[in-house]
Amino acid sequence: MFNPVNIAIIGASSREGSLGRGLAENVLESFRGRVYLVNKRGGELHGLKMYREISEIPDQIDLALIIVPAESVPETIEQLGEKKTKIAVVYSGGFREAGRKDLEERLIDTAKRYGIRILGPNCVGFIDSWTPINATFISRERQGIPEKGFISIISQSGALGSLFLDLLSYRRIGLRRFVSIGNASDIDLSEILEYLSHDPYTRVLGIYIENIGEGRRLIDIIRMISKYKSVVILRGGRSVRGSRAAQSHVGALASPGKLFDDILRFSGVYIADSLRSFIASLEAYERLDRSDYKKDVVIVTNTGGLGVLTVDSLEDKMISLKEFDEIEMKILREIIPSYMAVGNPIDLSGDAPTKRFKDVIENLLNITRPRLLVIINQPQTYAMDTENFISFINELRNKDPNTNMILLISGGEFAIEFARKIRRLGIAVAEDPEELSSMIQALSMTPIHGEPMISRLENRREKGIKIIEKALKEGRHILYEHETKELLNIYDIDTPKRFFAKDLKDIEKSKDLLRYPVVIKIVSPEIIHKSDVGGIVLNIRNYEELLESYRRMLDKLGKYRIEGVLIEEMIEESLDVFVAGMRDKILGPVISFGSGGILVEFIKDVAFGLHDYSEKEFEYMIRSTKISEILSKGYRKYRPIDISKIVSVLAKISKILEDYPEIKEIEINPLRILDEKMIALDARAILN
Repeated sequence: MFNPVNIAIIGASSREGSLGRGLAENVLESFRGRVYLVNKRGGELHGLKMYREISEIPDQIDLALIIVPAESVPETIEQLGEKKTKIAVVYSGGFREAGRKDLEERLIDTAKRYGIRILGPNCVGFIDSWTPINATFISRERQGIPEKGFISIISQSGALGSLFLDLLSYRRIGLRRFVSIGNASDIDLSEILEYLSHDPYTRVLGIYIENIGEGRRLIDIIRMISKYKSVVILRGGRSVRGSRAAQSHVGALASPGKLFDDILRFSGVYIADSLRSFIASLEAYERLDRSDYKKDVVIVTNTGGLGVLTVDSLEDKMISLKEFDEIEMKILREIIPSYMAVGNPIDLSGDAPTKRFKDVIENLLNITRPRLLVIINQPQTYAMDTENFISFINELRNKDPNTNMILLISGGEFAIEFARKIRRLGIAVAEDPEELSSMIQALSMTPIHGEPMISRLENRREKGIKIIEKALKEGRHILYEHETKELLNIYDIDTPKRFFAKDLKDIEKSKDLLRYPVVIKIVSPEIIHKSDVGGIVLNIRNYEELLESYRRMLDKLGKYRIEGVLIEEMIEESLDVFVAGMRDKILGPVISFGSGGILVEFIKDVAFGLHDYSEKEFEYMIRSTKISEILSKGYRKYRPIDISKIVSVLAKISKILEDYPEIKEIEINPLRILDEKMIALDARAILN
C-alpha cells in the first residue's frame, strides 16, 4: 500500500469539484510511479487517458483506489481480482455506517475470494510523505499537508484525520504516514499499528479512536509500542456503560472509556483530553526527548498574568516549579531589575526587550540547569524586538542543544506569525497555558512494564472450585458473602471471624464462638446492597441484642428469599479502600482500586488496570488515586502504610480471576486497612 509500483484510480473524474478528480490530482501530483485512471465514460485528465474498463489496463495492478458508488464496489473488486490486485482502498460510503452491513459483508467476501486486502470502506485514504504518495481526496488548496517528518497518524474518523493534517501543517510538525481506516472491515487499527511499530521512521504515533472493539489485542500492541515510541491517543465516544450498575459498584464505575484510558495511561501512553492537547503533545514529542520534566520547570516571562495562569495550569496537572536555593537567588537578584520580584516564574515585566531575556536566561543557565525551561513571550508590546528575540532563541539552541525549552506565545495574527518563525527553528511552541501543561505531561509519561505478578502466585483452583460448583448447581449466579470470603481466605486475604446461621438453632451455636461486639448481615440471593434495605446491623454488644436484631431483620425483609444470616466480629474503625476484579467483554480480566465505602460510586476515586500487571504497574495504578496520598503520607489518625500490601491484594484478586473463568466479577468493599494487616469486611462475587 505504501510502496506500490503502480496505482489504478477507479472512479477518477475530470469534473471540477468531484472527489474523484481531487483524489486523482493528489495522486498525480505526489506519486512518481505509473497511474491508471478508470471512468466508465472515458475521457482524459491533465492529458492522461481514462480507461472505460479495468480490464483495459495493460498491467497487473498493485494498488487500487476505489471511489465509485457503494453498490458498484463488490463488482469492482471482482474485476480487480482478475488483475491480480494486492490491495484496494475503498473511499465510498454507504456500507455498515449507513445500515448496509450486508453490502459490506459482500465486499469483504469478494475481496477474500481473490486475496485482496481492503482499507476502508468509508475512509479518506492515506498519505506517505516519504514514498511520496498522497492517496486522499483532501483539498490541497483549502488545507495544509504536513512536510516530511517522523510522526504517523491513524484515525478512525476521516474528517478529523484531515483536520489533524491541517493542524500539523500549521504547526510545522513533520509527517511520516497518515491512515484513515474508516469502517476497518478488513485492515484494522491493530494491524496498522503493528506494521508501524516496525517502521524505523515512525518515531511518534498519534491515534484517534472511537471504537475499541478490537479489545485486548489492541491494548497489547499499543503497550508494546509505548516501550520504544511515543504514543498519543485522542478518544471520542466517552459513553458510560451502566447496565451492571444494579449488581455491583465495579460495573457502575467501569465505562469502556475509563478502562481503556486507565490501562493505557499506566503504560506510558499519553491520553489527550482535547483536540488542542492532542496536537500540542505531538509537537512536543517531535521536538523534545521523552523525560520526566514534571518536578523541575523554570519559567521566564514578560507577562505576569500569563505566568500566573501557566502556574495554575501546571499545578492542575501536578507539575512542579523548581525552587531556587540561596546562592541562585542571590545571583538572580543581581541580574534582575530591583523593581521586579525574584522567584519562579521570573517576571521580566512587559517592558522587557530581548536583551533582558538574554541576560537573565544566559545567567540562569550558568548557575542552574533546569530540566525544562519555559519562555513566555507576549510579543504585542513595543519593547519586544521580535527579530532579535528569534535570533537569540536560535543562538541559544545552537550554542546549547541540551537545553530543553518550550516557548509559550499567545495572541492574534502577529503572535501567530511570530510563533511560526520560532517553530521553523525546531522549537516547540504552546499557544496557551493548557497546551503547555499538556506538552509537559505528555513528555513526562514513562512506560512501566515488568513480569506479571500472577506468574509468581500459586494456582489454588482445586481448593476453591467446590464453592463455585455448589452455587452453579443451585442455579445461582452469585456467591453468598460467606462463600466469597471463604474463597478469599484460600488466597490468603484476611476476613473477620464469622459464623453462617440458617436459623435460630444455628445462631445459638455461635453464642460462644465469636467475641462481641458483632455485626449481623442478611444472606439472600435477591439482595445485593444490604445497607440499602436494612440488611445489616452493626455493633451488637451481647447475645440478647443479636437475637432481637435477627428477629427484626426477618420481619423487615420477609418479602425476600432469605438463606440465613452472617454473624461476624466487629473490626475497629480505620481507613477503607475498594478492590475489585471483573471480566470485561472487550478487554478481558481487569482490576480496580480506589476509595472504599458506600459512596464509592459517588466519589468515583477509582483506577483500573489489567489483571496481568507487574508490581510497578499495580503501584502506579494505586498512586493515581486521590486516596493514595493518605495511604503513603498518613492523615490525622491514619498512619502511612506500605503500598506493597495493597499491591499484594490486587495480585491475589487477579489470580482468582485467572484461576476461575466462572467468575464474572469479584469485589471487596470495604477492604479495611489496619496497622499490620488488611481485612475484607464485605465481599461479593458474580458468576458468568
